[in-house]
Amino acid sequence: MTWLLIVFGTALVLSPLMWLKQTPHQRRITELRRQASAASLQVSLHRRPDAREDERRLEAVCYRLPWQDTDCRQDWVLQRLSDRGWPSEHQGWSWMAQDAGQQWHDLLAENIANLPSGVGAIVASGQGIGVIWDERGDSAELNQICDFLHRLRQKAEEICL
Repeated sequence: MTWLLIVFGTALVLSPLMWLKQTPHQRRITELRRQASAASLQVSLHRRPDAREDERRLEAVCYRLPWQDTDCRQDWVLQRLSDRGWPSEHQGWSWMAQDAGQQWHDLLAENIANLPSGVGAIVASGQGIGVIWDERGDSAELNQICDFLHRLRQKAEEICL
């Protein structure tokens, strides 16, 4: 009986500690976000780009590269999460808020087909240029996203010159 109480007491003490242990999925997400931070990307929760005004929940993850030049800020969204918005020339993608402008179309057309399938939107805002990503990919996909965002930011700087 004493041993049973000792085992029960030990289990009672150790069980909350097991809740603190990360699952393999949580470890993978943590590692992706650490790699993103090392590549100068900001990771934050974000509203779905196709959300209506009254939908305020933060249910998407945005990987964002901050603007270097504050005069080059853009404000547009290209998304493929839903049918909301108006069609773009990119198959399966729709504009939200406003179009990016003609000077962006060639760069987007060249790169959009090569984006990982988990990328649901490209978001340009006052904070930077980013993507909404489902984080189901690996570090190779993160590198693709990082390269893509650097090309977009470079294009923004060229446009502003």
